[in-house]
Amino acid sequence: MVAAADGALVREEISAIESLMGSMMLHPESREEVRQLLTQPPDLDSILDGMEKSAIRIALRDAALLASVDGDYDDAEILALKRISKAGGLTKKVLSEILDWVAESWKMAAHGRSIISLPMPGDEDIL
Repeated sequence: MVAAADGALVREEISAIESLMGSMMLHPESREEVRQLLTQPPDLDSILDGMEKSAIRIALRDAALLASVDGDYDDAEILALKRISKAGGLTKKVLSEILDWVAESWKMAAHGRSIISLPMPGDEDIL
Protein backbone atom coordinates (compact mmCIF):
# COMPACT_ATOMS: atom_id res chain seq x y z
CA MET A 1 0.00 0.00 0.00
CA VAL A 2 2.76 2.44 0.90
CA ALA A 3 4.83 1.54 -2.16
CA ALA A 4 1.83 2.28 -4.38
CA ALA A 5 0.88 5.46 -2.48
CA ASP A 6 2.82 7.78 -4.74
CA GLY A 7 1.12 6.34 -7.82
CA ALA A 8 4.22 4.72 -9.27
CA LEU A 9 6.10 1.58 -8.35
CA VAL A 10 9.76 1.81 -9.20
CA ARG A 11 11.95 -1.15 -10.03
CA GLU A 12 13.61 -1.08 -6.60
CA GLU A 13 10.25 -1.24 -4.79
CA ILE A 14 9.05 -4.14 -6.92
CA SER A 15 12.32 -6.00 -6.35
CA ALA A 16 12.06 -5.48 -2.60
CA ILE A 17 8.46 -6.71 -2.54
CA GLU A 18 9.32 -9.77 -4.62
CA SER A 19 12.26 -10.52 -2.33
CA LEU A 20 10.09 -10.26 0.77
CA MET A 21 7.46 -12.53 -0.72
CA GLY A 22 10.18 -15.07 -1.46
CA SER A 23 11.64 -14.90 2.04
CA MET A 24 8.14 -15.32 3.48
CA MET A 25 7.72 -18.35 1.19
CA LEU A 26 4.36 -17.10 -0.06
CA HIS A 27 2.48 -19.51 -2.28
CA PRO A 28 2.53 -18.47 -5.96
CA GLU A 29 -1.21 -17.75 -5.88
CA SER A 30 -0.75 -15.47 -2.88
CA ARG A 31 2.09 -13.69 -4.65
CA GLU A 32 -0.19 -13.03 -7.59
CA GLU A 33 -2.82 -11.59 -5.24
CA VAL A 34 -0.20 -9.25 -3.77
CA ARG A 35 0.86 -8.15 -7.25
CA GLN A 36 -2.78 -7.35 -8.09
CA LEU A 37 -3.08 -5.29 -4.88
CA LEU A 38 -0.08 -3.25 -5.99
CA THR A 39 -1.84 -2.17 -9.16
CA GLN A 40 -5.26 -1.71 -7.52
CA PRO A 41 -4.62 -1.13 -3.80
CA PRO A 42 -7.58 -1.39 -1.43
CA ASP A 43 -8.38 1.31 1.10
CA LEU A 44 -5.64 1.45 3.76
CA ASP A 45 -8.08 1.98 6.64
CA SER A 46 -10.07 -1.13 5.71
CA ILE A 47 -6.89 -3.19 5.91
CA LEU A 48 -5.73 -1.64 9.16
CA ASP A 49 -9.13 -2.20 10.80
CA GLY A 50 -8.67 -5.96 10.51
CA MET A 51 -5.13 -6.08 11.90
CA GLU A 52 -3.78 -6.55 15.40
CA LYS A 53 -1.62 -3.73 16.78
CA SER A 54 1.50 -5.88 16.73
CA ALA A 55 0.96 -6.67 13.03
CA ILE A 56 0.36 -2.99 12.28
CA ARG A 57 3.61 -2.06 13.99
CA ILE A 58 5.57 -4.64 12.01
CA ALA A 59 3.87 -3.42 8.85
CA LEU A 60 4.91 0.14 9.71
CA ARG A 61 8.55 -0.85 10.11
CA ASP A 62 8.56 -2.80 6.84
CA ALA A 63 6.59 -0.13 4.98
CA ALA A 64 9.08 2.53 6.07
CA LEU A 65 11.93 0.41 4.72
CA LEU A 66 10.11 -0.26 1.47
CA ALA A 67 9.14 3.37 0.95
CA SER A 68 12.77 4.39 1.29
CA VAL A 69 14.05 1.98 -1.36
CA ASP A 70 13.82 4.55 -4.17
CA GLY A 71 15.90 7.02 -2.15
CA ASP A 72 13.18 9.38 -0.98
CA TYR A 73 9.83 9.47 0.78
CA ASP A 74 7.01 10.87 -1.31
CA ASP A 75 4.37 12.98 0.51
CA ALA A 76 1.76 10.27 -0.10
CA GLU A 77 4.10 7.65 1.38
CA ILE A 78 4.66 9.78 4.50
CA LEU A 79 0.90 10.26 4.87
CA ALA A 80 0.35 6.49 4.62
CA LEU A 81 3.11 5.86 7.18
CA LYS A 82 1.48 8.36 9.56
CA ARG A 83 -1.87 6.61 9.20
CA ILE A 84 -0.29 3.23 9.88
CA SER A 85 1.59 4.62 12.87
CA LYS A 86 -1.59 6.11 14.32
CA ALA A 87 -3.48 2.84 13.80
CA GLY A 88 -0.68 1.06 15.64
CA GLY A 89 -1.05 3.41 18.59
CA LEU A 90 2.39 4.92 18.06
CA THR A 91 3.41 8.54 18.52
CA LYS A 92 4.92 10.90 15.96
CA LYS A 93 8.18 10.58 17.88
CA VAL A 94 8.19 6.80 17.37
CA LEU A 95 7.51 7.23 13.64
CA SER A 96 10.42 9.66 13.47
CA GLU A 97 12.63 7.13 15.26
CA ILE A 98 11.62 4.45 12.74
CA LEU A 99 12.50 6.75 9.83
CA ASP A 100 15.84 7.53 11.49
CA TRP A 101 16.45 3.78 11.94
CA VAL A 102 15.73 3.23 8.24
CA ALA A 103 18.27 5.92 7.29
CA GLU A 104 20.86 4.38 9.62
CA SER A 105 20.16 0.93 8.15
CA TRP A 106 20.93 2.21 4.66
CA LYS A 107 24.14 3.82 5.94
CA MET A 108 25.23 0.63 7.69
CA ALA A 109 24.57 -1.45 4.57
CA ALA A 110 26.50 1.01 2.38
CA HIS A 111 29.36 1.08 4.89
CA GLY A 112 29.48 -2.73 4.88
CA ARG A 113 29.73 -2.75 1.11
CA SER A 114 32.49 -0.14 1.22
CA ILE A 115 34.50 -2.24 3.67
CA ILE A 116 34.59 -5.09 1.18
CA SER A 117 35.06 -2.73 -1.78
CA LEU A 118 31.77 -3.66 -3.45
CA PRO A 119 29.77 -0.43 -3.47
CA MET A 120 26.41 -0.12 -5.17
CA PRO A 121 25.32 2.88 -7.23
CA GLY A 122 24.12 5.55 -4.82
CA ASP A 123 26.25 4.46 -1.87
CA GLU A 124 28.40 7.58 -2.23
CA ASP A 125 25.28 9.69 -1.58
CA ILE A 126 24.43 7.70 1.57
CA LEU A 127 27.91 7.77 3.06
